[in-house]
Amino acid sequence: MDKKTNKSVLIVGGGWAGLSCAVELSRIGYAVTLLESARQLGGRARRVAFNEQSVDNGQHVLIGAYRQTLALFKILGISLTENLVRQNLDLHILNTNGKKYNLRLPSVITPLNLLFGLITANGFSFKDKWRALIFGTKLFVNAIMTCNDQDNDISVLDLLRKEKQTDNNIRALWEPICLASLNTCINEASASIFVRVLHDTFCRSIHDADLIIPGVDLGKLFPDPALDYIEQHGGNVDLSKRVTQITIEQRHITGVMCDNERYQADHVVLAIPPHACIPLIKEHPALHDIAYNLSGLDYNPIITLYLQYPQTVKPDQPVQALVGTTSQWIIDRRLVGQPGLISVVISGPGSHMEKDNDELRNIVESELAECFPHWPSPEDVLIIREKRATFNCRAGINNLRPANQTGVKGLWLAGDYTHMPYPATLESAVLSGHQTAKLINQLQLDSE
Repeated sequence: MDKKTNKSVLIVGGGWAGLSCAVELSRIGYAVTLLESARQLGGRARRVAFNEQSVDNGQHVLIGAYRQTLALFKILGISLTENLVRQNLDLHILNTNGKKYNLRLPSVITPLNLLFGLITANGFSFKDKWRALIFGTKLFVNAIMTCNDQDNDISVLDLLRKEKQTDNNIRALWEPICLASLNTCINEASASIFVRVLHDTFCRSIHDADLIIPGVDLGKLFPDPALDYIEQHGGNVDLSKRVTQITIEQRHITGVMCDNERYQADHVVLAIPPHACIPLIKEHPALHDIAYNLSGLDYNPIITLYLQYPQTVKPDQPVQALVGTTSQWIIDRRLVGQPGLISVVISGPGSHMEKDNDELRNIVESELAECFPHWPSPEDVLIIREKRATFNCRAGINNLRPANQTGVKGLWLAGDYTHMPYPATLESAVLSGHQTAKLINQLQLDSE
């Protein structure tokens, strides 16, 4: 049957991009309908139950440079001080050979904070620091090859070699940052996107490099308040609604089909992952190029292990990176009121993906026992595998990332995979949703 609606904008997908778009449209006066195929909102950033606690489907860490995300929280009335744990960047890195590194940014203006941080960094030789200082200075004045021409983009490793970074700098500093921010191996990752991430993190404001850890589960942090905001502004959110078809007439979107229900709208925003978007658009001639480019995207995984230790277990640093191990980042969940709970993050592809959960658990437990020999064995472990956590942010990837507006009137795309300046992050998703809402509104204003 047809289900007619007086809502002018229909958003397909209740992840952070779809919710961001819906909130912005609601804020400027639109009443929206949002359809989500799952039974909860949040997409790839959602809550998960672990015993009697709530954790997330992956350990997410924000940074101060997530300006659009933080602005969105303020619109929703989310208290940043009550719901987020914010710390100056104090990066501690442990190597399996026992060597320790530390990079701490003092609270002084940019770029002096980065320069002072590099000068005083522990574990790096004079040559390491000198080469890093030159790199940091060039970063601040935009003198590094930024590869705006994606056809000439190179890998992060090639860029660092070109910039004469030492092996120690690459292994102990740039590689962990690259994996954490782009979720892509350093020998494949896009240098242009990496440079943009570094510049916007370290070269704009002293607080952009702050580490921000959600103090509540991701459901409470954003999807729940977003749902309330949308409904309070006259919008409607329907869960367990999988869109199976979009309807296009004379290069104009007319609506979507959910099983036997038809939803009509003047604008439709597909805020779903690219692999879910392809089946909906590939049969329409005006969208063939987009579907072809999206089929060229591949994906990288992220594995998060939550290890429950006795509450007395407390790392000497709340956030630490590990080098030379399967485990890459460890975060003390005591920061967010969960003492004894440690999250371990493993980004990107690798042999760890071939291990079953028991094998992976044994590897990670052994690595933590080696680094922290005074810890007892964990009481329980939860392993979460996101096989398509992000798109593979390889060199030249922006050639495949589509714009928000498509060749079909009224049809829009929103998501971290669209043509944003950043890799697949929460900030990219929020930026894409916000930008799509602004474009829809501007088009409406121009037509009036």
